[in-house]
Amino acid sequence: MAGRGKASRGPVDWGEIRRRMETAGRALAGATETSAEGVRELLEERARALARPAAAAPAGDMLEVITFTLANETYAVESRYVLAVFRLTDLSPLPGAEPPVFGVTAWRGELLTILDLRAALGLSVTALNDLSRVIVLGEERPAFGILADAARELVTLSASDVREPPEGVAAKREYLRGVTPDAMLVLEATKLLQLHG
Repeated sequence: MAGRGKASRGPVDWGEIRRRMETAGRALAGATETSAEGVRELLEERARALARPAAAAPAGDMLEVITFTLANETYAVESRYVLAVFRLTDLSPLPGAEPPVFGVTAWRGELLTILDLRAALGLSVTALNDLSRVIVLGEERPAFGILADAARELVTLSASDVREPPEGVAAKREYLRGVTPDAMLVLEATKLLQLHG
């Protein structure tokens, strides 16, 4: 170990330690300033790259929808109107209520009206099962929940893929926005929100 002597056990030279610390601090400060500039330049370059407009289709041409099944058909509703999806565990029927009102359930400390769209869409009504889901619709606050046999997924569609529904579609056309090439029926959420005031 030439060049390195054995540490002596004598008194500590605090002046020498302070001098060495100050020298190391100045060296680090110089290195930090340069790397801070480099970091700033890198961040500015990334900001310029992120600020460039994306080449994707404009947002108005795309629809983000939640898909669900109801009476063996696949439906979709725009996700901006969907506030939540939950499994229906407890439902209190409302005898004498006019369709499509089906009942109420407790949800997040409040009573939520549940609508059965099968009647409104002109579909056959089947019994509920333990997989039944409720899709909560609203704009700022929950307006009501709609029954679904199953909630599926979040999908992004091109608005141009949603076409006018053909003649003979079982669902009432007034609540339909259109149909996709794979036969998914896209509901018009603003019309649905008028079902229950």
